[in-house]
Amino acid sequence: MPDVRPVFSGGTGRSGTTVLAKLLRSHPHVRASRPLEVRCVTDSAGLLDLCVGPGVDAPWQVRTLQVLPAGLEWEFGRRMRTRWWRRTNRLGYESGLHRGMTEGQRDALVSGLRSTVRTEPLRAGREFLSELMVAQGVTVERWWIDTSPPNIAHSDRIAKLAPDAVFVHMVRDGRDSAASVMAETWGPSDPVSAVDWWAARLRRAHRALQQVPPERVLTLALEDLVVFERERSYGALLDFLDLPDRPRMRRYFSDRMPPERVKPGNWRSRVADPGALERAYERARDRLIGEGIEVHAAH
Repeated sequence: MPDVRPVFSGGTGRSGTTVLAKLLRSHPHVRASRPLEVRCVTDSAGLLDLCVGPGVDAPWQVRTLQVLPAGLEWEFGRRMRTRWWRRTNRLGYESGLHRGMTEGQRDALVSGLRSTVRTEPLRAGREFLSELMVAQGVTVERWWIDTSPPNIAHSDRIAKLAPDAVFVHMVRDGRDSAASVMAETWGPSDPVSAVDWWAARLRRAHRALQQVPPERVLTLALEDLVVFERERSYGALLDFLDLPDRPRMRRYFSDRMPPERVKPGNWRSRVADPGALERAYERARDRLIGEGIEVHAAH
């Protein structure tokens, strides 16, 4: 196997994980997953549920499958051939694991997992993840990055499955996150629900990260990376992954990530009632701080 380590980036959603992956994949030592969100690790009935065990928030369907003989194993294989293999993303484009491997490679991955998952589930999961990275084209790269948004909420279980994994927790001002998700067809449509959506995901991320050694986590604010503290944030990312600066990555950072790309405070013009959003956010922020959870706010 290549000497490659996984980077799992995630956040509350709408927090800059895609921007991060596109920046890092311009470095010769980094391979980005194809698609950028593989889904098969953190989704329900995914690799974590199968090899580590369902998390505390697992739906009843997953817990039912867990007690059936080979139930989760069968469902994992089915989803590898269907929803994770080929899907339509939020922009209406075709996405899925088919972009990064052949059907033969997929079937070999599933077959190899089945051969050991019942007796040595952690070993089976680690081998699957390593072989997934190889199937996706890793050769001489040192890092492979996936940006499925739930990665940080499941970082405690990912750390058990992949002891060499590191995590980049992308954060963003909660008001901008809430306004952004309100614009999505699948998201909550009112300010209170949108802020609750953001706060719930921040809580889950905080809970999971308590179980991960702090030296394996970098928390990076989208606004700082793109607007306010560009050089410091860029340097912190390189230092965290022990990457030398490279011209192609530097050009991407300068040309494709200009400060005007991210507009902190733009939430005020994106929602019909910014006052309601501000009040909901302040209540949620105060509760989170009272629970010992750090809340990032744009300058």
